[in-house]
Amino acid sequence: MNIKKYFWKDLDLCTALVEDLGKYRRGTGENNRADDIEYLIQLESCLSEMFRESEHLPQRAHLLTANSFIVLRMLLENISSAPSLPTHLTTDAEVEDLCTELLDTTTKLLFEVLLAVSDHPTFGTELSVSRVISFLESHFSTFGPVYSSMIERGLFLISRTSAASTTLLLFSVFYVVEVLCRNSKFCRGVLTTSHLEDIRYYCANPELKIVRCSPYRL
Repeated sequence: MNIKKYFWKDLDLCTALVEDLGKYRRGTGENNRADDIEYLIQLESCLSEMFRESEHLPQRAHLLTANSFIVLRMLLENISSAPSLPTHLTTDAEVEDLCTELLDTTTKLLFEVLLAVSDHPTFGTELSVSRVISFLESHFSTFGPVYSSMIERGLFLISRTSAASTTLLLFSVFYVVEVLCRNSKFCRGVLTTSHLEDIRYYCANPELKIVRCSPYRL
């Protein structure tokens, strides 16, 4: 916990890590792209861990609201787009697996962000879930495909396994999707246009017991 306390005290460190998210999502042009994506996975996992169970630290609220929420706005902007890939890597199996893993870490990070802005009383009315949603909507041309991929990933995992680690990921997916659908007509549109029948199928299938924890009753 001391590490989290010191992390949330250091605006320069947080800013540098969040800036790296954008830099490596676009591609540095210097390293193997698979290495870039692996770094992104580790970076997003680190940021998720810093958010997790740190709601009682006043340093976190102070940093996230500092300078007109610059760190949080940069973070949302940088996770609202898929990593850019050269054409010759779009069918590379290793890179494809890494991109799937990155999607999972992005979902977990967005889950932690949404919890942070909805559960922490010190944010007051300055920052709320609806404001975060509004920012994501302003980047919907890039975030829309990422959001759709999150839904597809959740539906895929439902029918594959009920391992504890997957259950936690599914909870994160369903929480993110529910919050976004509840607060955004754009997100509701993506779900109802492209995924509604699949979700109805999984919710109605009694063999898929994990869906009983789903927020959907369609």
